[in-house]
Amino acid sequence: MRTLSFRSQLLLLMVLPVLVTTAALGGLAYRAASEAVRENAIRAVGIAANAREHTLVMRLSRQHERASGLLVALSDCESDEEPERVRCLQDTLAGFVATEGGRGARLVVRGLEPIQVGEEAESLADLTPLPPGQLARVEPKQGHERVYDMVIEGGGMRLGLRFSAATHLEPLFRDRYGLGESGETFLADSQGVFITQPRYPGHSGESRSHPIDARPMRECLSGRDAELLALDYRDVGVIHGFRFIEELGGGCIMAHIEQAEAFAPVRALRARLAMAAVVLAALAVGLSFVFARHFSRPVSTLTDRARALQGGAFDIAVPAEGPRELKMFAETFTKMARSLQEAKEEREQLLREVQADRARLEVLAREAQEAARIREDLVAVVSHDLRNPISAISMSASMMLKREGLQDWQAKGLGRIYSAADRAIRLIRDLLDSTQARVGGIPVEPRPLDFHELARHVVEEVQLAYPERHIHFQPGGDAQGAWDADRMAQVITNLVGNAVQHSPADTPVRVSSRGADGEVFLEIHNEGPPIPAEVLPTLFEPFQKGRSTRGGAPGSLGLGLFISRQLVEAHGGAIEVRSAQGEGTTFTVRLPRVAAPGAPAGG
Repeated sequence: MRTLSFRSQLLLLMVLPVLVTTAALGGLAYRAASEAVRENAIRAVGIAANAREHTLVMRLSRQHERASGLLVALSDCESDEEPERVRCLQDTLAGFVATEGGRGARLVVRGLEPIQVGEEAESLADLTPLPPGQLARVEPKQGHERVYDMVIEGGGMRLGLRFSAATHLEPLFRDRYGLGESGETFLADSQGVFITQPRYPGHSGESRSHPIDARPMRECLSGRDAELLALDYRDVGVIHGFRFIEELGGGCIMAHIEQAEAFAPVRALRARLAMAAVVLAALAVGLSFVFARHFSRPVSTLTDRARALQGGAFDIAVPAEGPRELKMFAETFTKMARSLQEAKEEREQLLREVQADRARLEVLAREAQEAARIREDLVAVVSHDLRNPISAISMSASMMLKREGLQDWQAKGLGRIYSAADRAIRLIRDLLDSTQARVGGIPVEPRPLDFHELARHVVEEVQLAYPERHIHFQPGGDAQGAWDADRMAQVITNLVGNAVQHSPADTPVRVSSRGADGEVFLEIHNEGPPIPAEVLPTLFEPFQKGRSTRGGAPGSLGLGLFISRQLVEAHGGAIEVRSAQGEGTTFTVRLPRVAAPGAPAGG
């Protein structure tokens, strides 16, 4: 079997390690960089989808709040003459529809014929109340334009409103910030049909009348929120970010960016790494060939001289170049090592560039977190600045209500102003407490008090607010300890008020406080339908509302239970809820006795 020559073996020995090392390091660098780019692109699409969801829910919530305010304003149209009352209702409703840009409105008032405004008011005749938590209902596609309806009840009136999706929802999805040149966002209804205009035509994008038959849309309509890589309605590979919209009774917000654009940096990096690898390989092969040839020449000369000597040419002198050739081999390997060092430095430079790209991505992530913190600070600042003027409104209305000689309409108007200001103050307090709880916790100042007396006082205040309800209070045992009276009164008010609002009007609410060894327990029980099992895990989270048997508390943000839990935990206690069919709902608060300086904790 023929063996390779010394020159060939030497050439392979020098070339193969360089090629293998270059390929391995280049592969590792490419893998790390590509994974970082992919994760950042997917995260950016998720952020874009969250931003559209927040904007849409805020738009619908504000429309719903303004419509609720209209019902309050319509209650001012009181008159003994029915034609005059109808004219007042008609004019107020027409002004609201014109201001809000509605397509139509229908008002049903007990004892009067329905009042209709707008070209599509007739189509609102069969509207039914929306489920709790749902702000609007998207109507099936009829004609070219999509519409959505709202139904608001209050004060013995039911108001149905119809709005154009193109006018009120389309502008929210035109901005493609964060989604590159190929990105788009759109809104689809619960059947997967476009509500807003898509950017690209497709099998269902031209008429907007056929459902979008794509795996991400099907998964979103099943109630999932996620980001994934799949084909879109054009059969183009994109990064999907989708969010299920419960506030519309079902539907999806979709955010896309084409994978070709999102992963373009990966392809560019791959091309640069491949080019660098080719250059290094070519350089290594060329240098190795030169070195091998230079190294093998002295060996060949020695071989020829040895053969000549073997052939009998004894007069041929053997060159005394052996030691010098070995020295030349050593010098050559030093040069080769230097060449490999240069190749290593080039690869390290590539790795540093990859690390710099990752550092830039981390800076972007920190900037996103800072933007979220600024938003929370803005809510806190605005809420704090609103509290003083609204408190002034509340105090002024309270003082004017105490004046004698007020007419009925004046007393009713001042009462509504006082009630609205009081609700606004509670909302601002909840927002401030919620922001403080998420930023650094709500501070408490425990002082000695009798928990029974505090609970009894709060229950009496709630009873005055709901004179038609039966609220029973039962104390037991020693309840001496140290707690923050104002904060604990806030907890009891939230829980008792919650029990009153979420139970049938003809059922009692039972409140009990009892002292035990080292602890005090507070239990609030109400009857009626249980809290759904799927709501219980998130009941104490912010902006979560359970199902109410009385339509929910007006002006509620879903922060009461969240703040109550934060205040109880700030005292070292715990709060839990039990709810089952036939047993009603019971909230249990467990508080440790905190001994104040100079006062016993109680037994």
